Amino acid sequence: MVATHPQSRHFVAIDMGSNSFHLVIAREQDGSLQILHKEKQQVQLAIGLNAQNILSDDAINRGLNCLRDFNQRFSNLDQAQVRLVATHTLRVAKNRDKFIEAALAIMPYPVEVISGHEEARLIYNGIAQSQVLGKRNIVIDIGGGSTEVVLGQKNTPTQLSSLRCGCVSFNERYFIGGQISASAFRAAQSAADKQFASLSKEYFLGDWDLSLGSSGTVKAICEAISEDHGDETITLARLKQLKLKLIRFGAISNVQFANVDDKRTRLVPAGLAILISFFRRLPVSQLEFSPGALREGVLYELAKIGQYQDIRHRTVDSIAQLYHVDIPHASKVRDTAMALFEQVADDWGLRPHARLLSYAAMLHEIGLHINSKALHKHGAYIISNSDLPGFDESLQQDLARLIANHRKKPNELFVAELDPNHKLTLIRLACLLRLAVLMHLGRFAKALVLEEIQVIEGGLLLVLPSRKRKIILFMKDLQREQKHMAMLGMQLQLVSSLVSHDEKFSKNAVKKAI
Repeated sequence: MVATHPQSRHFVAIDMGSNSFHLVIAREQDGSLQILHKEKQQVQLAIGLNAQNILSDDAINRGLNCLRDFNQRFSNLDQAQVRLVATHTLRVAKNRDKFIEAALAIMPYPVEVISGHEEARLIYNGIAQSQVLGKRNIVIDIGGGSTEVVLGQKNTPTQLSSLRCGCVSFNERYFIGGQISASAFRAAQSAADKQFASLSKEYFLGDWDLSLGSSGTVKAICEAISEDHGDETITLARLKQLKLKLIRFGAISNVQFANVDDKRTRLVPAGLAILISFFRRLPVSQLEFSPGALREGVLYELAKIGQYQDIRHRTVDSIAQLYHVDIPHASKVRDTAMALFEQVADDWGLRPHARLLSYAAMLHEIGLHINSKALHKHGAYIISNSDLPGFDESLQQDLARLIANHRKKPNELFVAELDPNHKLTLIRLACLLRLAVLMHLGRFAKALVLEEIQVIEGGLLLVLPSRKRKIILFMKDLQREQKHMAMLGMQLQLVSSLVSHDEKFSKNAVKKAI
């Protein structure tokens, strides 16, 4: 177990990869992170994934046993901030919820199943925290189920790609039974070639200041090369020499490296085939190993140190600008939504979801970029299908759900498949967003006023100003909204501010309901 310091902030990052699970524990020390403990276990989730993308019980149990071990390493840390991210195998596994629910019973922290682009972004950011980068950089990270390729300018990633080729999946598919042959390499390289050929044109421009490889497979290949050449620099010529050496061994059981971990050795042929294809298809002359990787990116973003403090905020700003959102109007809707939020957040248990509501309010009109008739549907499509740095898959889909239901008749199915508590949270957030949008429907300089909102059983009590002609239309909008929210099981009760405070919940108040 890790020793504690009473004044230290502790951070825990867990990377659940297709091959290995990684744990990193750190504490903040004078504005920087001090690594206290690193650990990895070769879980090999990807081996348990069948052709129908169903994860086997054995693979699930291997992953859960690893999490139990990891949990013991930091369970004594008071108020540690913990983040768990999962990559390719859990991204594609159709029964991933079975694993995620069991993981939650082991440690009470959500599992973030991140997209391939988000994985690539975090990898690059982890490298940026581990070394000084050049003006133009290319990074490759060969994982168990996918390979991420990233372009960046200094510390900022500019192109993110995730390819369907990994050392575990390729090992199972092409180096069957541990047999190593020239034909196996040809088949694996051909499959990898097709993946690299799908990259955008920016990847083929060349002229990189730094070409870097990260994570265990690239490290193992570097170590194998160093045995014959005295240094770990990777070139295409050296990769081909290593390939011939492996073919001469004939089988992985015959392969012996002095410096490579035995568990990693069996994945070297598949990783080598992918890396040879990378060199052949892209304008890269040599590659160096970088110690940074996904887990470091997760850790530094969790700690909000350096460039990561406002990554989601910057993403929302960028999307708003890209789709020409009316920023002044969106800001007014956001401010009104957050003012409503403050009145009910504690009673409804919404405090952890404040940012989600804020993001949804700022982006609720992005669908106007396509057309106004179904802007809520267009906006949800844009969010669902965009790369949103800093957003995991779950948060991105929740954002899309709120935007899809910020106006008109809500889609009852938008929460149908969710956990009941999660479903209730989204309905409540949608209710606040819809009210804020209604209060700014005419794009007035000031929002139409609700004197007060209060939580009642099954919904909200909305206290309107005393009857005035200028709010007659607003009252009609709210009466229509009553019917809409009732479809989601949310009661909206409307009363006039002429009703005294003591009468609001009395039978008389109900009679005076508008």
